[in-house]
Amino acid sequence: MKLSNINLFWVILILTGCSNNNTFIRITYPEGNVKSLLMSYDDGTIEDIELAKLFNDNKIIGTFNLNSEYLGMIRGWPLQNGDTVYQEYISKDLLYDVYKNHEISAHGAFHKGLTSLTDDEILIEIESDILNLQKLTNRQIKSMAYAFGNTNEHIAKLIVGTGLTNARTINDTYKFDLPNDNFIWNPTCHDSRALDYLNEYLLLESPKLTVFYVWGHSWEFKDQTRWTGITEFCEQIGSRNDIWYAGTGTFIDYLNAIKKLEITQSKIFNPKENLPIWIELSSGIQILNPGQKIKLAAKEI
Repeated sequence: MKLSNINLFWVILILTGCSNNNTFIRITYPEGNVKSLLMSYDDGTIEDIELAKLFNDNKIIGTFNLNSEYLGMIRGWPLQNGDTVYQEYISKDLLYDVYKNHEISAHGAFHKGLTSLTDDEILIEIESDILNLQKLTNRQIKSMAYAFGNTNEHIAKLIVGTGLTNARTINDTYKFDLPNDNFIWNPTCHDSRALDYLNEYLLLESPKLTVFYVWGHSWEFKDQTRWTGITEFCEQIGSRNDIWYAGTGTFIDYLNAIKKLEITQSKIFNPKENLPIWIELSSGIQILNPGQKIKLAAKEI
């Protein structure tokens, strides 16, 4: 029996064949955690510099979704009230220094709303952004956020074919659940609401894997009140030993690796080509390395 659904990750197993008489087991995030924080920020404006520093100071890993064709430019964006807001985008020569501790991901080369484009135009907008960012950073680009949050099931299926592993919307759930669809991934909340859910998450005691997924734009922190709020949030939720801080690509890689585990009535086996997986036993936390197996008699609940 293979794990085929993320809801099966909470598995209790009666373990045999171990000298320590371990009796229970569950799959966890790295270091035995069951909580995770994802911070996803769009556009790539110069305000990312201070935000990335704030993350660094609090041992938080961010995911920064960049519009590659605007890097180093100043661009005006029309507002609904007729005004124009001008955004300065981070320069290409700062990408390494600013984002060296964080994930860089796609946001569309020109920040186009995808629902108004043809299929070919969608693929050009996203694939050119991926290619540009790969050339600029020498990194594999795994994630994206939809510009304006524009997407639907058809677009999501197109994005699957780009080689990305996940894509974020702006449809807040106000929950800490794992994604039902990696390519229509609804976050927990915009950062303007993050403090509202902070204590709930810090106090949460759940046997299941959970994630607090926050999104926003660093240029919104030109408002000092907003900057004060995100600073407080990061200082309270950062640098903890009970939360896994990850980029969205790393996070999905780990969930996909869990799905590859093989569980039968007699063993749990981690395939050789897989990532290391962390498991909680009654005696403590253990890493199940690629190619390793543990004998067991399984009991699902």
